[in-house]
Amino acid sequence: METFVAVATLIGLIWGAALLLRGGPLYGALLVLLTGTCFGHPFLHVDTGFIPLTADRLLFLLVLALCATYRKLGFVAPKPLGKAEIVLAAFLCLLVVSTLLHDWRFQHNLPASKLLFYYLMPAGMYWLARQVPLSEAATRWVFGFLALLGMYLAGTAIAECLRWKQLVFPQYIASTEIHEFLGRGRGPLLNPAGNGYFLAIGLCAMWMGWPRLGWPGRLVMVALTALFVGGFYATLTRCVWMGALAMSLIVAWLVLPRSWRLPVVAGTLLAAMAIAASQWERLIEFKRDEGQSAREAAESARLRPVLGVVAWRMFLERPVFGCGFGHYRERFVDVLDDRSSDLPLDTSRRYVQHNVFLGLLTETGLTGTVLFMMLLGYWLREAWLLWRSSAPLWARQHGLLFLASMASYFANAMFQDLAIIPMVNMMLFFLAGLMPDARRPTPDARRPTPDA
Repeated sequence: METFVAVATLIGLIWGAALLLRGGPLYGALLVLLTGTCFGHPFLHVDTGFIPLTADRLLFLLVLALCATYRKLGFVAPKPLGKAEIVLAAFLCLLVVSTLLHDWRFQHNLPASKLLFYYLMPAGMYWLARQVPLSEAATRWVFGFLALLGMYLAGTAIAECLRWKQLVFPQYIASTEIHEFLGRGRGPLLNPAGNGYFLAIGLCAMWMGWPRLGWPGRLVMVALTALFVGGFYATLTRCVWMGALAMSLIVAWLVLPRSWRLPVVAGTLLAAMAIAASQWERLIEFKRDEGQSAREAAESARLRPVLGVVAWRMFLERPVFGCGFGHYRERFVDVLDDRSSDLPLDTSRRYVQHNVFLGLLTETGLTGTVLFMMLLGYWLREAWLLWRSSAPLWARQHGLLFLASMASYFANAMFQDLAIIPMVNMMLFFLAGLMPDARRPTPDARRPTPDA
């Protein structure tokens, strides 16, 4: 079986290389995202003794080399550097220095692996996406790919939740050997929060086709939206549900006619608050993972304040540069034995940080956290300017997609460290790098319409 998988992977890489040569950097980036999401480390990896090799990592190197060649030959026109790129460079330099100044071999090279796979590779994907010459046809490829990926993830999540293991592919997703989140829609990323973030992107990308469809196509889209709703529910994860709701409200507020915006958004929020208030106990204690009791589910919700206190105390000890990138689980023991708090801090001993920003705060201090928040702020600003610009609808929709997807990102990032979930940062940086420059509108630009 292993020989068959290895041969199939080699054939896939060969066909992938042919596709890259024909399609260029955009197809290459999409192929990397597909391979890393569905056929990443859990599917197949080769242990080299330092860092494991996977199909998506080898493919990524090939795509980078191809893009560099395209750029040298003048086939692509890179976007000019802006403030976001300067902040990103400063943030990456801080992570590299923090990694090298501490024991980067800690826990089997955890800091080095975290730096390489969760930040440097996404930064490479960001550079790659910025080289892509966008057009309306290329945009349809991007939105179509993201929508189809989301449909696959939604269907897989539903099959997982209903225990229809024969419909789950790849099979490692439903494997009982990997116990964490088993029974929920964890998807190929093996994490329901990461799966929910990808689902939100896929649903929003599908909605981008609404203005171009007739009524038959729009009815099909409504039916597919129901599939996504089932996928969101199948994750059995509260922050995923909040992220899906936030993403939907952002889209509704930005695209609906003015007379509809307030009633739709306000009515949806009131309905969601009423449901949450009436079903609060069930939302806190409902059983999710296989073998997990309602009491354990409730303890999971109570863990967040404990992790917040642990992060705050670690920050107070090293406020400027943190305890060292990738060293949270080495240094958090320094505060767990502190008995000055009424919270049982020791209950967090088995867990990593469950918040992207608190995780950065403990490991890189205020410096790293501020740089990362500045980076997200610049990206959000560019997305907003793009959506409000006079560019064509297909270009402006990149800004809308990023704004809406960030609503899901923040909702999940407040309760899970999305940065350490495989492919999440790759997707985030890809979407950010792909946005056209709002200050350089295309020749066929037109004024936006209220219902665009």
